Amino acid sequence: MAKNTSDPVGTLSIGNVITTSTTLYKSNFKRYLLVSLRAIAWIFALGAASFGLVALGGRLYDVTKSEVVKIPVGLGTLAVVLYFMAKYATDRATICRLAYQELIDAPETLADATRHLLPRTWAFLRLNLLLILCLFLVSLIAGVVLLAFIFLVVAALLYVFKLSPTDTAVAFVIGLLTIGLFVVWIAIIFRYYAYWFVAELPLAVESTTSANFSIRRSRQLTGRAVGNVLLIMTIAFLIVAPLNTVSSIPSFLGSMMTNPILSSDASTQFIGGILTIVGTVLTLAIELLLMPFWQIIKAIVYFDLRNRREGNDLVI
Repeated sequence: MAKNTSDPVGTLSIGNVITTSTTLYKSNFKRYLLVSLRAIAWIFALGAASFGLVALGGRLYDVTKSEVVKIPVGLGTLAVVLYFMAKYATDRATICRLAYQELIDAPETLADATRHLLPRTWAFLRLNLLLILCLFLVSLIAGVVLLAFIFLVVAALLYVFKLSPTDTAVAFVIGLLTIGLFVVWIAIIFRYYAYWFVAELPLAVESTTSANFSIRRSRQLTGRAVGNVLLIMTIAFLIVAPLNTVSSIPSFLGSMMTNPILSSDASTQFIGGILTIVGTVLTLAIELLLMPFWQIIKAIVYFDLRNRREGNDLVI
């Protein structure tokens, strides 16, 4: 351990983050994969339970012919969805905790980590719902502002400069501006997500049980290093992009072939259905493998940011 007195935040080394995450994953592959499998199982359970409750609601309606039965069925479905989402979020955070404990040289067993995080199950659900809400508001506000800017530019071209809306130059400028601002919109969303990239970690490893505090803590830690965090996210995404592409191809082809507007041939629809199933299975399998990779990266980034901010430049 060496003191860093000149720069309390420092610069996150992308090479170290990726290398360390790969090393941790390999050395703890079975444990991390087991937790990832458990998390994916909650998703299967959510789908099965939701399907069962909807089928039950339909059956009760057929018997009673009353809309009232939809109320308890709807509430039951909502409760099931929230419960399984909470369990899924907790298992994802469990991988973060296991990785972080390895980094601080205080490894925990899976049973110990699970026991520690079990009382925070609903806090992890609140955390994830808050993050979804925050990202939705950021995307909405940024979208409205950028659309207003496009509107002002169009108004200036048409009314100030007296150009015709059918003018090729006007159409070109509007198209180019739209593409450029769409890229800006995506960049804004990703930048804010970078602020909250390690939001699971304070709740998973610190003494807090507050989802709000965990989000604020992530924002505080990433502050001046948000650009480096965003770069790490981008590089990691590019590394796993080929795997994600593998699963998206059969799903895309399946959706095209099962679209009744594009094809009504029974054999094409059947093949499309098979491709959709294959794509879904591949997506879940790849999620199973990649979930630990992303959670380990979060733990490493949090570890580095926390120690640098506290004045300890720990070399990973």
